[in-house]
Amino acid sequence: MKFRTISTALALTGLLMGTPGCKDFYDVNVDPIHPSKAELQQLLPVTQTATSTYLGFNIAGLGQPTSALMQQLSNGRSIGNFQQTGDSFSGPWNGLYSDMLANNELLITQGTTEQRWGYVGIAQLQKAYVFSQLVDMFGDVPYSEALKGAQNTSPRFDKDADIYNGNPGLGIQGLFALIDEGLGNLAKPGAGVTGTADLIYGGDLTKWARFGRTLKLKLLVQIRKTRSDAAFQQQVAALLTGTGGLLEATDDFEFKYGASESPANRNVGYLADYVNAGRENNIGRFLYLLMKYGDGTNPSPTAAVRPIPNPALGYADPRVPYYFFNQLATRIAPDRATYDYQDPNDARFVTTRAGSTGPANASALSSSTRTLPGLYPVGGRYDDGRGGNANTTFGRGLVAQRLLPYFSRKFLEAEAHLVILNNRAAARTALQAALQASFDKVNAIALAEGTSPSPTTTSGAPYPTAIPSGSRALGPIPAAEIATYINGALARFDGTATGPAKTPLQVIMEEKYVASFGMGPDIYTDWRRTGYPILTVPDNNNIGSNVGLVEDNDPITTGAGLFPRRLYYSQQDITANANPSAPKAQVDPASPTYRIFWDR
Repeated sequence: MKFRTISTALALTGLLMGTPGCKDFYDVNVDPIHPSKAELQQLLPVTQTATSTYLGFNIAGLGQPTSALMQQLSNGRSIGNFQQTGDSFSGPWNGLYSDMLANNELLITQGTTEQRWGYVGIAQLQKAYVFSQLVDMFGDVPYSEALKGAQNTSPRFDKDADIYNGNPGLGIQGLFALIDEGLGNLAKPGAGVTGTADLIYGGDLTKWARFGRTLKLKLLVQIRKTRSDAAFQQQVAALLTGTGGLLEATDDFEFKYGASESPANRNVGYLADYVNAGRENNIGRFLYLLMKYGDGTNPSPTAAVRPIPNPALGYADPRVPYYFFNQLATRIAPDRATYDYQDPNDARFVTTRAGSTGPANASALSSSTRTLPGLYPVGGRYDDGRGGNANTTFGRGLVAQRLLPYFSRKFLEAEAHLVILNNRAAARTALQAALQASFDKVNAIALAEGTSPSPTTTSGAPYPTAIPSGSRALGPIPAAEIATYINGALARFDGTATGPAKTPLQVIMEEKYVASFGMGPDIYTDWRRTGYPILTVPDNNNIGSNVGLVEDNDPITTGAGLFPRRLYYSQQDITANANPSAPKAQVDPASPTYRIFWDR
């Protein structure tokens, strides 16, 4: 396993420069091969920043490419066309191991020596969370023998199921046992951490404990197809009803960004699409159509606008202007010669279709007019209809990177009640709470943003002051609109809504998919576990044996390969690792070990 120092990767983003205790992060040792003592209050924020960076919704993280796979984004990078190489994810792979996990292991070992159990418990929960994500993305990974520096430079690739469940015969402590140990350390007398060093919960160990139990529930739900015994059901039920509780409404597990421009402490996704005039992302057509019209898969006889939206389904998700910012302000007829795809009912929405071979498919053609990730995902601009060529004054970039928020807990409960505990009524109640929590999150972000200031236009012309008809100023979503949407979702769950019939699980997972915009790894995991939502892909050659995919019926889109069910390893690491368990090549889709163990 190759290790490097934290400064190599994160100094480039400037993220650590403004975090408490980390202004001298070059002095923080992260190389376990040549260890030197570091203060625990310095190490903790480094691990949390690295977690957010390399799992997050940005060019350096796994959140962006997995969001592209899940059709929430559309980009021209190879993974957007279902192609990957041994270099595709070497950055986040190396970053998570070298910048996050190596520092985190120092927290555990040094904290244990110093008997500072608060730091140890937090680090153990963080370790369980990050390794669970590595398994979910890559499968077998170095775990039990990793992070030992010169003691073992070619660690074993442990089996994915062993990492989750443990294997005493091989000396592997599973993630469930690691979580329990972390919770035990948090509960020890005198446990505590310096509040300013903890960028997630400010040193609140009660919230960390609730996160740990929720993480355990998440992992149990993810492996539910591998377990059907009564003991498993009892374990899930105990978490849902046990003392101590799970994440509460104020307990979102998320990394909070700051307002500083120099050093750059704003949301990294905001920097990519608002500070960077060339833009990084397009919005996924599927997500937009699902939210705006309730169906991302309707075929159309008109090739240039496939799939055509169906307003009769009446979803009209009121979160749309919080999710997406339209740089175009005029609701004109679509210009198919200039833009690859526009909503035929609202031509302000501009994007590039996944796999497009059309004449306007080059992303640079629409950098000043394409629709961008808005306020909710990256702290960009709320869409009040005034549009404009976005720049750094079109938002503040303060929105946190969500990792495991409260609404995710409620969606997990809904799934657990429905398919593990076979309690449809309880699942419906949890779904209703999850939907309300997801809207509450949007409204909390809107309230924190305040009002949308008039930005400085790129051209220097005055920014319009009048909000066009059909749009409204930034503010919370009205309660009546929230209630209408939630009632519609519950009707779909009950099977009483108009439109295409959907199973209760499909409704839960579709709503979770929408609420989780910006959380690509979890969405990708959920889709592989459940087959929902049913995504559109450019052609049948992308589908193979995959459930949960349909062709987009668009003759000018094409996919370059089979839709992947796992990400490629860092080729450099598997080549350099001499352990017999290390893959000698990327796992072939025809291999029986291609799917992650819970992917059934």
